[in-house]
Amino acid sequence: MVHFKCKLTSYITDEKGSVKSVVIDFEVFKVIEEALLDQGLAEAMEEVKDESEISAEEMKRILSE
Repeated sequence: MVHFKCKLTSYITDEKGSVKSVVIDFEVFKVIEEALLDQGLAEAMEEVKDESEISAEEMKRILSE
């Protein structure tokens, strides 16, 4: 798990004052984005772990049909 201090810059609210968005430091955003991408990749790899492998050439042949 990634731990970091995040100082919120500002909130974006609607006319009723309900928070709709939060503005965060770009460096913090990049850390969060990387963590989300890593999680997505891990989930995709888990989903196909029991599937058989094929070569790149075989995949090209299948896609060209």
